[in-house]
Amino acid sequence: MAVFRFQSPRGATVAVRRDESLFSIRLGRVVRLDVVLPPGFDVAAAQPYPVLYLNDGQDLQRLRLPTTLNYLYKRGAVRPFVLVAVHAADRLQEYGVAAQPDYLGRGSRAGHYTEFVLKELLPYVQAHYHASADPAEAVVAGMSLGGLTAFDLAWHHPEAFQRAGSFSGSFWWRSRGLNDGYTDADRLMHSLVSARAPRPGQQYWLQTGTDDETSDRNNNGIIDSIDDTLDLMATLAQQGLPTEAVRYVEVPGGHHHQDTWGAIMPDFLRWAFGVEGVDTHDYLQHHLGAHLLAGKRHLRRRPLGAARLGFRYLAKGRAATFATMPATATPARPAPGTYQPYAQGYLDLIPEGADPLALLRQQPAELHRDLARLTEAQALMRYAPGKWTPKEVLLHIIDTERIFTYRALRFARGDAQSLPGFNENEYAATSEANDRSMSDLLTEYHAVRAATLALFSSFTPAQLDRVGLANGGATSVRALLFITAGHERHHLGILRERYWPMMPAPDTALAQQPAAPLR
Repeated sequence: MAVFRFQSPRGATVAVRRDESLFSIRLGRVVRLDVVLPPGFDVAAAQPYPVLYLNDGQDLQRLRLPTTLNYLYKRGAVRPFVLVAVHAADRLQEYGVAAQPDYLGRGSRAGHYTEFVLKELLPYVQAHYHASADPAEAVVAGMSLGGLTAFDLAWHHPEAFQRAGSFSGSFWWRSRGLNDGYTDADRLMHSLVSARAPRPGQQYWLQTGTDDETSDRNNNGIIDSIDDTLDLMATLAQQGLPTEAVRYVEVPGGHHHQDTWGAIMPDFLRWAFGVEGVDTHDYLQHHLGAHLLAGKRHLRRRPLGAARLGFRYLAKGRAATFATMPATATPARPAPGTYQPYAQGYLDLIPEGADPLALLRQQPAELHRDLARLTEAQALMRYAPGKWTPKEVLLHIIDTERIFTYRALRFARGDAQSLPGFNENEYAATSEANDRSMSDLLTEYHAVRAATLALFSSFTPAQLDRVGLANGGATSVRALLFITAGHERHHLGILRERYWPMMPAPDTALAQQPAAPLR
């Protein structure tokens, strides 16, 4: 079992143990765990440790959790607790709600995952890491689809977890497609909450970001992720959950991304395991750029149409929190002569003043919505003989993004070697994309995009301005950032203009979807 130590400048240390000893019968695989132990962890301590079970545990480092925990422990801001980061496998099938899959059959193994957590994971962690079996000392949390899963686990199994945290939770998860007569009553988690009363002691921490997405299916001026979360809170209140049992954190400028979730993580950890009387606003200010306004007044939103909700269930101050993400300068556009002529079309798809990094963060949700709903026959359709299928288009986006970011890395490091070009049609012909499931391709796409964002976000202005040679011409790292975003936007436009109109109803409505606005 590997042990990694992460030490803060002042010496507080957490240990991260990679545990690959848990084989799940219910999931049919080894489940990898990263277990974060607090400073001074003692397996023979008189009392078992509180415990946090975190879905999508493979994102532990991207969330900066070891660094955040070192800070909080050094300040005495949280009680010592064990963090169990559970790595995901087929998250589109294993995450969701246990009761039923969504309208596309996703979440078909969510019931198995729930059984794994309750019958295998909890006993294993309690036995090996001296973790508490008291539901009041056990918290489950996750991001996006993992956040929906965490909420579902806590709502239906208060005997295991009394509290749950959901970062940008996928509360849109529904039983009917938008083009199949959908109404808000088709949202699965809302319906499940409406089916019974809350249990005593249940508490929830819910977070959204104002830039989580761009979709607004009811055209009320509020993005769907915020609408769905606020509606869930209203449903909880209607079912009798006390308002003080919910903490809502809305992050203006926050994205559906690990950067936002990691920045707001201290608030969640203080909510779950905090010690009264310890001020951590300086840390939150550093990462969020503003104090959290909590405990004094309820959330007040810009006039985007939310007045209809009235925020009646947010009236008690601790049920709502307001934070602001730091303003970041939009990267300057690449100068003429720092990219090849073919790239001009991609650059033209990025309007003046738009932030290509913000676009790269927004694109995955947009592309996923378009492609995940395709049937197998639709995913293999060609709009003309010799043209690519949607599966081949997606793998082309993945391949090209890998090549662009490889070039960016080489150039940013000052590599003077001339890099070769590639033949996109030969790549597509030998990719075997059509033999893979769309779910598998999308999983790879999201992994590649996460790496792309991590790389481009790491570059300094000087590194962005470095120029290298590829495909017979000069290109800067800055140009590759803009080209990568424009390239995907180009291909999504082709899908919408040439593929979606050919599809039978109801999917022809895909062609009417506009591209997400650039910020």
